[in-house]
Amino acid sequence: DEDGGKLDIMQFSKKDIKMISKLSDVDHLFEFICGSLVPDIFGNELVKAGLILTLFGGTPNFSNDKNRVAVRGDPHILLVGDPGLGKSQMLKACVSCAPRGVYVCGNTTSSTGLTVTIVKDPDTGGHNLEAGALVLGDQGICCIDEFDKMSDTTRAILHEAMEQQTVSIAKAGIIATLNARTSVLASANPVESRYNPNLSVIENIRLTPTLLSLFDLLYLVLDKPNAETDRRLARH
Repeated sequence: DEDGGKLDIMQFSKKDIKMISKLSDVDHLFEFICGSLVPDIFGNELVKAGLILTLFGGTPNFSNDKNRVAVRGDPHILLVGDPGLGKSQMLKACVSCAPRGVYVCGNTTSSTGLTVTIVKDPDTGGHNLEAGALVLGDQGICCIDEFDKMSDTTRAILHEAMEQQTVSIAKAGIIATLNARTSVLASANPVESRYNPNLSVIENIRLTPTLLSLFDLLYLVLDKPNAETDRRLARH
């Protein structure tokens, strides 16, 4: 749409429209949609609800002054918790559902891979820009797995993209600002690989406060020993 929403890259077939009209009659539609996201993963209803709302996206707002300062409408989500609970699978499911989704793994990602790379053109001898994950995910979502294993310099790149929703570059005589209107979905393991209940949330996550404040939703996905829950999980 003209307001920069997420519908401009979506195309609906007749089958899609028929299914959408059929879904409009379903009672408790939001719960039904949440249950349709990775049904193989047991529980985590609140996490799935947050991911679904992120896929739908918010509405970007502009102030009334002449400079039109944009207020981002794309929420950012951070999943932190014990390994083996399906955090990566939920992120990959969001990428497959979104009309434009990018998935990267933190331990093999560089700062230029997230933003913009400058490549020398062998034919002309000039320099070209190649978009990274955040720019490719414009008006979509960008999923970053293994967020805790990224270097501090790479994570510092995210500040501008998550807050201003742009990526600025000034290298090799090229000065440019590219749009990165994307929701960032990140998953991380705690500091000791397993969540320590004796420590505070901040001590378990140990990210910089400025970066942590940019996430709108922070989910703790914990594996608590419980015989009844484990039995239901095994049956599922």
